[in-house]
Amino acid sequence: MKKYIFMLMLLLCIGCESEDRTIDTTVMPKATSIGADTFGCLIDGWLYVGGRYGAPPATSSIRFKYYPAEDKIEVSVDVKPLEAIQFTIHSPEVGKTTTYTDALFGFESLEDGTVTITRLDTKKRIISGTFEGGQVNHGRFDVHYQEIKPQP
Repeated sequence: MKKYIFMLMLLLCIGCESEDRTIDTTVMPKATSIGADTFGCLIDGWLYVGGRYGAPPATSSIRFKYYPAEDKIEVSVDVKPLEAIQFTIHSPEVGKTTTYTDALFGFESLEDGTVTITRLDTKKRIISGTFEGGQVNHGRFDVHYQEIKPQP
């Protein structure tokens, strides 16, 4: 009986995924800095674009969480159903190149790389930039981020 309940729950969770078909996953998003909520990169020459898959609204599939007390941004972007690109940007600063670490594509570890921040607007909570490293090339993002404040 427990197996059937588990399978039912799994099917319900998979059924909750939505797909925004207006996002073209065959084209790299334009390099912008207006908070367009776009993300794209090449991994081993294959294009991966965020914003299409995830729970409604589909833009919630691109998650940038800024921890100012730790001076880092945790990135998680759903690029396929149940598959995400994740990494951590350390010490983001406009016009500077910094590192990203802890990179994953699904369950596969990726090499660390570099990020260049082209915009970091703390009032509108917009961050834009480019990234690359190892298997990852031509990465770009232009997103609204969520600020996570420390718990008292």
